[in-house]
Amino acid sequence: MRIDDSNQSLAAVQTQNVGVQQATAQQQKTGKTSTESNVPPLTGDKVSIQIDLPKNTVDMLQKMGNISDFINSFAINLRKTNEGITAVNDIVQQMKASLDKIIKNYPPFPPESKSRMELLMSYSGLQKQIMSMMVPPPPQPVLDKVGKLWGNLTNGQTTVQTPSLAADAPDSHVNAAAQQLDGISNQLGLVQEAMGSVVKTG
Repeated sequence: MRIDDSNQSLAAVQTQNVGVQQATAQQQKTGKTSTESNVPPLTGDKVSIQIDLPKNTVDMLQKMGNISDFINSFAINLRKTNEGITAVNDIVQQMKASLDKIIKNYPPFPPESKSRMELLMSYSGLQKQIMSMMVPPPPQPVLDKVGKLWGNLTNGQTTVQTPSLAADAPDSHVNAAAQQLDGISNQLGLVQEAMGSVVKTG
């Protein structure tokens, strides 16, 4: 993933979990600096993470001697966000399945149906699970790319926001909530796609 900045050159920071090496100050003709560090894999047995940062930021990290710490922290935070999103999306799919049973039931459930109320109570229980899950935002520079999308998902909070439904919610509310869940799932997928753009497995 690349963050364009016409006023300053970019330095690429590449990490692979094939060993730990301190950052070097070697500058190539391309204006890029490469550094390697041992990082926990996001998926699979081996990952390569490519981050583009302003050259002055890399120079500062090199002078402070903590560029490897920065890279390791980036990889760890990326993995935590990915795992959190996956867990939340799994529950969102279960919530959607509960609503689909109501929407697709034929003939439609009467409002006072016990089965319908149980499905909506199950939905609320799943929503409480999501509310208890704190998903860390993606690390920079990924957050720069998906900041608005992430803000819409969390509404400025530390948890992903999902629609609430009462046990006696009318069908119109159930249908609207189901559509919102589809949108939330799609947005979660877009955030993961953005994170995947800086990670290659092999």
